[in-house]
Amino acid sequence: MQTGIPVTLPGGLLVDGRRRCDAVLRPIDGWLEERVSTAMTDGSNLPAVVSNILGAALLSLGGKAAAPEQAATLAIADRQWLMLSLAHALQGGGYWLKSHCGDCGQPFDLYLDPRQLPVKAAGEGFPFVELDLGEDRLRLRLPNGADQERIAGLDGDEAATLLLSACLLSVNGKAVPAGYADRLDADALQRIEEALDEVSPYVGTVLATACPECGQPQQVEIDPYSAVRHETLFQEVHMLASAYHWSEREILSLSRERRRLYLRLIERGRNVVT
Repeated sequence: MQTGIPVTLPGGLLVDGRRRCDAVLRPIDGWLEERVSTAMTDGSNLPAVVSNILGAALLSLGGKAAAPEQAATLAIADRQWLMLSLAHALQGGGYWLKSHCGDCGQPFDLYLDPRQLPVKAAGEGFPFVELDLGEDRLRLRLPNGADQERIAGLDGDEAATLLLSACLLSVNGKAVPAGYADRLDADALQRIEEALDEVSPYVGTVLATACPECGQPQQVEIDPYSAVRHETLFQEVHMLASAYHWSEREILSLSRERRRLYLRLIERGRNVVT
């Protein structure tokens, strides 16, 4: 199997009844960078974009070759961690984020290494949850990417009801009665949410820092999905095509390191005094 970038998932997936947390991303090359760049500019909802990117980027899951459709079945925290890991690989390490101070209003830059973000592994029973609710015994599963795609664009109440209906697998070992989720009160919904949170893996997306201007402590929200934007790829393709008259396919087949080497040679050639 082709070697790639190993990633340990905080949640994972069941393979032959056993939880596996090992995943491998494809090595970074022009083909993958092009898929990422194209996906991030299409008109789909963000969860669908993430599924498309991960479907292209994943080489294996749980020791087996990954199918593109598996990306949508992964837990939300796994998708976030994979996207952050992909961003780290695309950027060649950490990268700078822009933020504004909530006290003095001044902009500042923040260096992010995704590997330093806090990660909590999934709890016992993942990806399923068993919960006694009054006289009922509920069996649920954790939300995944496909669920995010279904509720994208819906308002809060409608999205919450649809999500619960999708994640509720059985009541007392039988099929869920019609309209069951709609009849649950606020206390029952709170208990379900707490039970899901206890089992769910987690990726921290808030960084604590201080404003370099006024010194006040700041909390910076990290978007785990936006960091994979790779807007320079098409500029690089244009420069190489203009200099060497290679086709797009030929350029994208190069490794990123080889592509950057040729770009440096072009730049040196421009700086040579004749």
